[in-house]
Amino acid sequence: MRLSDHIIKRCRLVLAAIFILMLTGCGRVPDGEYAASVTLTGGSGKAYIESPCSVTVSGKEITADIVWSSSNYDFMMVDGVKYEPVNTEGNSEFVIPIVLGKEMAVSADTTAMSKPHLIDYTLKFVILKDGSEDIQSADVESALAGEEGRSEEMPPSTHEVLDLEETDADILKFISEKLDVGYVSTDEMQYATGFKIYRLEDGFKLISVRDGRYYLIIPEGASISGLPDFGEGIVSLSPIGDSDIQLVAIHQPLDSIYLAASAVMCQFDAIGAVDKLSLSGIERDDWYVDSAVDAMDSGVLLYGGKYSAPDYEMMVEKNVDLAVESTMILHSPKVIEKLEKLKIPTFIDWSSYEDSIMGRIEWIKVYGLMTGKEPEAEKAFLKQAEMMEQIDSLSLNGKSVAVFSVNSRHQITTKKGNDYLVKMIEAAGGTYLLPEGLYDEDNKSQVTISVEAFYDYARDADILIYNGVIEDAPGTLDDLVAMDGTFADYAAVKADQVYVTTGSMYQLASRSGEIAESIFEVLSGKKEETEHIYKLK
Repeated sequence: MRLSDHIIKRCRLVLAAIFILMLTGCGRVPDGEYAASVTLTGGSGKAYIESPCSVTVSGKEITADIVWSSSNYDFMMVDGVKYEPVNTEGNSEFVIPIVLGKEMAVSADTTAMSKPHLIDYTLKFVILKDGSEDIQSADVESALAGEEGRSEEMPPSTHEVLDLEETDADILKFISEKLDVGYVSTDEMQYATGFKIYRLEDGFKLISVRDGRYYLIIPEGASISGLPDFGEGIVSLSPIGDSDIQLVAIHQPLDSIYLAASAVMCQFDAIGAVDKLSLSGIERDDWYVDSAVDAMDSGVLLYGGKYSAPDYEMMVEKNVDLAVESTMILHSPKVIEKLEKLKIPTFIDWSSYEDSIMGRIEWIKVYGLMTGKEPEAEKAFLKQAEMMEQIDSLSLNGKSVAVFSVNSRHQITTKKGNDYLVKMIEAAGGTYLLPEGLYDEDNKSQVTISVEAFYDYARDADILIYNGVIEDAPGTLDDLVAMDGTFADYAAVKADQVYVTTGSMYQLASRSGEIAESIFEVLSGKKEETEHIYKLK
């Protein structure tokens, strides 16, 4: 599927989701299949139903395919009708009729005790915006990380990732012929897989990114008039046959950048290029990067509106020559179109999709190339690489770690194995614990589960880390236990091994070596607090 098709499809899904939310509770939901959150109360409090679940609407009939937390449920009763499991292996699965947005009483028979018991429960199903599990939590984290956490706010999991070598040769040939410049070399990346840098004659460079967008870096004073439909514009669609490749022109020098991808600020800071920024997509008090705060305090860097609603007039006034966006911008294609009309090229950062920490750090080379700070970028990259190598030689002796936060619905939000924080924990030598059966088959980096489900796998963890980025952290261990009495039974709580992360962790990817080292120092008992993590007492 082509990139434009994904954007169109995404827009349709978002509009459909808004339409559904408007109709839920005050009209009929359109036929189709949706994702819905499931809230379960009643019983002993230990059982739960996997959330989100699949909901099907057909005419006036609405059914949900639900999966319990055990295989011991042999039937359910809904409005006096008995429903049998639809599976014979694994946890008990039922397809039952439901109502949306309202609490509904059901009963389920469990054989887990000495004899079967019919237990009363209350269920509530709510259709989710574009299939996500906890929009509010994800929005907070994305505001701090630009995308990060790769949580529900990210582009759809169906997004097609292109083979970077699939079309690169054709694009290079196309540019070389039109500009009469030859190919020189390809930069070797040590870890990053999401981009490539090609060097051409006369100082031209081409950055190829995993989403199918190509960025032609044009040296100061150079002409690109040889490129049809491109010279005065920003994007040339379909430069080769009927393909949907996007070629974006970025003119050097870059002196007035709008930065909406907050996770990239640390890269500009590390190479001494914050002075190249004129507008921020993040407000002053949401920055953890000191140089960004200083720049905003001095008035050199101004707030230019969030990524989805930038201040276009201010952009024109500041002569913005580049907008650096996170993948969140793919939710707002109209913004990209408007920027193009204003002759402002858009660069989309995909660094958070790297499989390794060092791959993410290596994106600093992209920003070094753009701003003319390549030596500084190489030096900063090597420094963090050396620190990561040192961390690899240390060990937490396999201490088990679980990450969590408690949301407003009294559910646990935890991290999957593809999350940045989890990778940092593993780099520091910890063994990360996941809910049983949870895999990283999609782009989401977090999942919402019940308190009981978290208890089942995390109660014996050596260390608990509360994610203070997406939910306010408790002030003390007693406050944590007050949230839910079961926390008192956790081994980490009894051993005073509960820690809290700060938002700085998600804005300082360029310092991942330092962050991994600080996590190691705290979790190994050498320190109780750093700027990234502290002990809950």
